[in-house]
Amino acid sequence: MQKSNYVRGLAYASVTALLWGFLPILMKIALKEFSGGSIVWFRFTFAFLVLFLFLKFQKKQPELIIQSPPGFGILGGMFLAGNYYYFLKGIETSSPSNAGILIQTAPVLLVILGVVLFEERFSRNQGIGLVIAVVGFVLFYRDQSQQWGVEVYTEASWYIQAAALLWVGYMVFQKKLAASYQAQQLNLLVYGTAALMLIPVAVWTDFNNSNIGSWVLMIFLGVNTLLAYGCLAEAVNYIPLWLISVVISLNPFITLIVMHILPLVAPGWVPPEIIGLWGYIGACTAIFGVVMVLRKD
Repeated sequence: MQKSNYVRGLAYASVTALLWGFLPILMKIALKEFSGGSIVWFRFTFAFLVLFLFLKFQKKQPELIIQSPPGFGILGGMFLAGNYYYFLKGIETSSPSNAGILIQTAPVLLVILGVVLFEERFSRNQGIGLVIAVVGFVLFYRDQSQQWGVEVYTEASWYIQAAALLWVGYMVFQKKLAASYQAQQLNLLVYGTAALMLIPVAVWTDFNNSNIGSWVLMIFLGVNTLLAYGCLAEAVNYIPLWLISVVISLNPFITLIVMHILPLVAPGWVPPEIIGLWGYIGACTAIFGVVMVLRKD
């Protein structure tokens, strides 16, 4: 692998990690003006329209995959719609950092499913990493359930784990189609399907009373969807999937750092995090274990 391609792939993966690190915080802020259903519907609709026009400008004939969509592509869109919706419910019920850390069960589940469905190898070090990750998640869960209350935190955790499972399903469908379709064409179908799926949960009156700042934030969330998944698709062309997964799994650290700085520089935007010492130890342990699971020997 050429060094320039390696650096380029790492750069694309790092942009995705950065965007996903800020994403839970921005969505928590957006929830002050919009319902969760309106936010996720707008993100997918915006991403679909912009990507369609971009592909049309490049003469890539985006309408073809819409006219004759693969079944797995439609299912992928349905699963990703559920992933976005339940992830946002988890943020709404708890906090950005909590959602960012607990969603890291998703890539671990994907590795396990790869072993079961695709007979991929699972090494001894990955097994050790899995144990470390489980210990970390348990420590983090115990700390946060004490901070939030067991009932509230358990509800938030279920939302996030539902989002994680749906994301794993989406990735399986994408893997089935990756060899036959271009990444951005698949993304277009996924965005369009998800936007249609989420119409029933959008609250249309949300868009009547919004100010300019709220619209700027919503547009940025739409751009975040485009850029994050666009960079992710490009990174696949340059570096191995396991390395992409490792880079992306570090995004909760970005969320944690920003969530400590933001209440100090902009009080009132988001509530300060309530994570105890064992919560931080658990979060770091869990992410370290996730990285070990994702890293190929």
